[in-house]
Amino acid sequence: MRIAGSVSGSAGVASGHRLASQAGIEALRSGGSAVDAALAAAFTQWVVNAPQSGPGGEMVVLVADGGSPSGEVVEVYGGWSRSPLAAAGSNGAEPEGWPPTSGPHNAVVPGSLRGAEAAWRAHGRLDWTELFNGAGAAAAGHVVTARMADVYRRVQDRGHTQALQRMLGTGTAPGQGATIRLPELATTLEAVAQRGPDAFYRGELADRLVAAAAEDGAALTHDDLNAVQATVEPAQRFELEDVVVWVTPAPSQATITPALLSAAGPGADPASREYAEATAPLTEERLTEFCRRGPALPSGTAVATALDRRGLSATVVHSLAGVQFGTGWVAGGTGVAFSNRVGTALSDRPDLPGCNRRGGAVLPHTLSAAHVRRRDGSGWMTLATPGGDRQVQWLAQAIQRFRQGADTADIAAGPRWFVCPTGDRFGVPAGIGEPWYAFAEPGIEWRDDARLAGYEVRPTSNVGGGLQVVAAPHAHDGGHRNAELASDPRSGGAALILR
Repeated sequence: MRIAGSVSGSAGVASGHRLASQAGIEALRSGGSAVDAALAAAFTQWVVNAPQSGPGGEMVVLVADGGSPSGEVVEVYGGWSRSPLAAAGSNGAEPEGWPPTSGPHNAVVPGSLRGAEAAWRAHGRLDWTELFNGAGAAAAGHVVTARMADVYRRVQDRGHTQALQRMLGTGTAPGQGATIRLPELATTLEAVAQRGPDAFYRGELADRLVAAAAEDGAALTHDDLNAVQATVEPAQRFELEDVVVWVTPAPSQATITPALLSAAGPGADPASREYAEATAPLTEERLTEFCRRGPALPSGTAVATALDRRGLSATVVHSLAGVQFGTGWVAGGTGVAFSNRVGTALSDRPDLPGCNRRGGAVLPHTLSAAHVRRRDGSGWMTLATPGGDRQVQWLAQAIQRFRQGADTADIAAGPRWFVCPTGDRFGVPAGIGEPWYAFAEPGIEWRDDARLAGYEVRPTSNVGGGLQVVAAPHAHDGGHRNAELASDPRSGGAALILR
């Protein structure tokens, strides 16, 4: 096993945390598929990236099989979160405003485990219990990285100390190098590992979640949990002049990404003013349209991507926004933090009907993943990135680099930019109608300009976003033997290959 920002081989895993990537590698070593590996990494991220992902949120799994007898098959397994049934006809949230609303009344009905289960049933080769080995070991004790120390500090700064107390047994953010344990989450994941997702949605654990919701003011009920089902459907396919792109369909906003690529054309450098001026106004237009027509949007996100020796690639995008940016609610006695998408993705504004609340409805999502193949058959890539409203913009920038033949490491680590309302990264739908800004990292051609295409430019040292990618940029005859995996250094993660 070798660790680097970019590695080459016939099988491997890239994720936002080294322990998660190692869990994925162990799944591959045990004979697991790319889906097994990506899920094992994701479940481990639920522990090591606990403020940003977990079973109380949402998940989408994109699986690409280039060796299918019928040709390229790209499927999507959606574990989308829902609005509680009790939300019908009622806001129940704090007043519109910024920062995003908090509190258990904004908690979703989580779909993560149903999405994971559907992908595993279709493509898994290991026993379900084996997918939780890395998560269990991490929950028993792991060392806090520099990046996660910063995340925990932000949780504390937001005043979510009760959530920290329920997760870690202390309301103080752990520092870099500290060893932390999550015993209640460990017990929850052990129950799910041994008895399957029904333990979460219908069993004794479900009883505890509903009781905690009633005690703390969340709308979650047994009827809500019993109704959760995964969606299984083909990825949405777009043909451009040089590439074919598959993306996660609605309720994901990923269909914006091919529109951005089409507007820019294959020759524009994604760091250039030419590319930005072609795509920035279109981004605002399409994100606003999603809020008006539905579906729409934001959250803290984690990504794991894997490739197996049979050429199957899979990427898991899962989010929470529960502790770092969201509800700040952890259901007592379970260690499960809940996403707040009910409070941030929805709005009662009559001019944004696509974001209006409907009880039991699947919520609009930022979770976005893509698979892309050159039309001449010379290369392919599967990828996803965290980043809330920024995901579709960053996927487009990464795919644009792939179109131009960039090295996989440069695709993952290239400089980024994005446009967003209200001067924050999670501006939609709350910021619709407010000023939009363009944020740019070092390396962006127009970073030091005052304006771009009518947007005020705000330079920043790091706009964030941990892209994880598996690619065969110069593939022939399927090409997976020459595949490369890369982990965006912004995430502090690792790309590992199976030796």
